[in-house]
Amino acid sequence: MPCVIRQIHSVSLAVLTTGMLCTSPCGGPEGRVSERRPPVLAGLFRELQRPEGPPHDLCRGSLGCGSQSNLVVEQGVSRVARSTEGMVVSASPFATDVGTAILAAGGNAVDAAVGTAFALSVVEPTMSGLGGRTQMLIHTAEGEFVGLDGGTEVPRATPPDLAIREGEGGYRAIGIPGTVAVLATALERFGRMTLPSVLSHVLPLAEAGFPLSASEAARIAEVADELHQLSGSREHFFGPDGNALGAGETLRQPALGRILRAIADGGPEVFYRGWIAESIATDMSANGGFLTAEDLATYEVIESMVVRGRYRMHDVIGTYLPASGATTIEALQILERLDPAPVVGSAPWVQNVAHALLASFEDRVADLGPPEQHAAVIVSAEWADRRADEIRAHRGEPPEPVPADSESPFTTHLSVVDAAGGAVALTQSVGPNMGSKVVTEGLGFVYAATMGYLGARQPGDRPFSSQSPIMILDDGDLILVLGASGARRIISSLVSTVSRVVDGGVELTEAVMAPRFHPSGPNLYVESRTEIPWSTGVVAELSRTEFDVVERSEADYFAAIHGIVIDPTSRVAVGVAEPRRDGSARGIVR
Repeated sequence: MPCVIRQIHSVSLAVLTTGMLCTSPCGGPEGRVSERRPPVLAGLFRELQRPEGPPHDLCRGSLGCGSQSNLVVEQGVSRVARSTEGMVVSASPFATDVGTAILAAGGNAVDAAVGTAFALSVVEPTMSGLGGRTQMLIHTAEGEFVGLDGGTEVPRATPPDLAIREGEGGYRAIGIPGTVAVLATALERFGRMTLPSVLSHVLPLAEAGFPLSASEAARIAEVADELHQLSGSREHFFGPDGNALGAGETLRQPALGRILRAIADGGPEVFYRGWIAESIATDMSANGGFLTAEDLATYEVIESMVVRGRYRMHDVIGTYLPASGATTIEALQILERLDPAPVVGSAPWVQNVAHALLASFEDRVADLGPPEQHAAVIVSAEWADRRADEIRAHRGEPPEPVPADSESPFTTHLSVVDAAGGAVALTQSVGPNMGSKVVTEGLGFVYAATMGYLGARQPGDRPFSSQSPIMILDDGDLILVLGASGARRIISSLVSTVSRVVDGGVELTEAVMAPRFHPSGPNLYVESRTEIPWSTGVVAELSRTEFDVVERSEADYFAAIHGIVIDPTSRVAVGVAEPRRDGSARGIVR
């Protein structure tokens, strides 16, 4: 059987005030929380009630978001789109177009998400690929939540005392890929379309090629020297003159197209047990890698924990381990208990969010028992009460130094909803830029860096990450589908964005556009770009607090959010793509 799914967590998990686990649906925590309804629906649904015409201008100044003349741009790129028939938001306009084409052909949210994810593996090889890892949160049209873990895994033959640097590339860093298995599993279990039908929309991107974006070309150029050292990698990402392709030049990947056609014809079986697996295993054996044919043949997709929390009377749903949905939920629940809530966007609000995040970052690596127990603790109401009390007790004291965040920001995210109420939030990665940098000759895809990445060293380990696809419900109705790329800044950006929408009552477009920040021990990194200004005096006030303020102006330092807001009554969906990087939102027009 190809790619069986192993259900190590067969129930959706939520936490009662006792800290016990229960099957979904389940009541939310009832700690010392004000049960007032925030102004979220007024701000959120202003966006949904806009008349037909140009979308909200998400792109100001020099962000360069492209044409915004139509809700769905036939030529050009729109960061904001509106539709009642389905929506796709991703980090690449080419991938977004694949997803919307699948929806238009009758596919559901899972079909579109799988196609978009495969397309991202073609057009963003620095961020994700067939040799990588994928986390999925699925909301079916019937209201069920399912988490699927397609993480890379440390091979059996890996020495337990392997000495490898965090983020090191090469053959020794390569684990068992999970992306192909989890995408195929999701499609088989929850999709309407066949794998050949879905991949037919992806194949032209690999075979005919596509023009490289400036940011993707720059990322390839950054690792060009490392890629040149490996014969397989030299074949695929350079021009005839041996130089890295520049922005606007066409990247054609015939070898990758051949692999995608093989997967379309033979399913994941050919990747994990057929000739592709044989090619992978032969290459690994010849070059000092640990990945074997047996590892590939026995890889299993895992049904991951679905965790549930509450924020201002809204249900927040995520997945946990190796994703970090419980950490995102914990930070929100702590933040809620730091009332009275200051004005969103003010210096006191930033302090509250930063302390809630730091507490959740500590707890994600604390010894709180096995995974189920750990999840139960950190998303419980009692734990959020305790952590909020500790923050209040130590208000004004500089946070303790923490080790540098070694997690790579080279990740991608997509969000999809369909007209029937299905939705997917999906995040995937290869780790560092271009992962291990290794491409097997003739196969055309990079392998993720796994060994040594985020502590994964023992056989069977799957790297723990900050990937955090989440969804938010209001009175049982799905209203937000969110996720991001960007290492631990994923969690920081999601928490602050949710707070801006729920507490500040602003539109999702404004929340995504707003200036960002990220705490790391005593350091508070704040975005300092003239086109994304803080309110007057906020940064100066923060510099007088317990934090050491470090201003960052790089557009790609803070996470890239791609989200969708849905009106449960009209089913109007507004997709919002990250304006700081490549990306697009596109809705179905019938």
